[in-house]
Amino acid sequence: MNETVRAGKYYLGDPSYLLPSSIYNGIWGDLYGYQNGKYSINDTDFVVHNTSSGDGVFKDSKNRSYDIKSGTIALIDTSLRKDLESLSHDHHHIFNFECEVKFIYTGGIFYIKSNKKIIVIDTRSDEIDSELEEFCENNEGEKITDFQNESDDSDKSVNKSEDGIISDESDNEEISSTRSFFKKK
Repeated sequence: MNETVRAGKYYLGDPSYLLPSSIYNGIWGDLYGYQNGKYSINDTDFVVHNTSSGDGVFKDSKNRSYDIKSGTIALIDTSLRKDLESLSHDHHHIFNFECEVKFIYTGGIFYIKSNKKIIVIDTRSDEIDSELEEFCENNEGEKITDFQNESDDSDKSVNKSEDGIISDESDNEEISSTRSFFKKK
């Protein structure tokens, strides 16, 4: 899967925690059979794909946790829910993307990429597979950095980059090899 959504403020996590029942069950379930894909609901973007290993707690490239109970991870425009403050931060993270966003799923790994910033969530239980190796080879030499979670203010060295995305100082270092960046630890 390789989908693009507009710039904006997005929820990243299990869609069952964010979407009201009328959308989660009524539209996505009843109309679309809970299928992977990109949907436009009330003129807002919603993209979703199942994880490789079903439910669980998955970590991203910045060690942020995503508690997944529906076996799916979604990128959802926050305007689909008015009371974001009532959501537990154990299940998701909110990001403000100032450029369009690519939602890529390949071989059990999610890549949420905007400009040259990227969030990687590995939902596999196995070692790196050939699809990941191919992705890394195709992106060799490209500067890849991580997004700073909008609600994560634990790092006092936060800077705003030229593209307007918030990142910490460690994100500004060149990654000499994307292959080593993506290896499981």
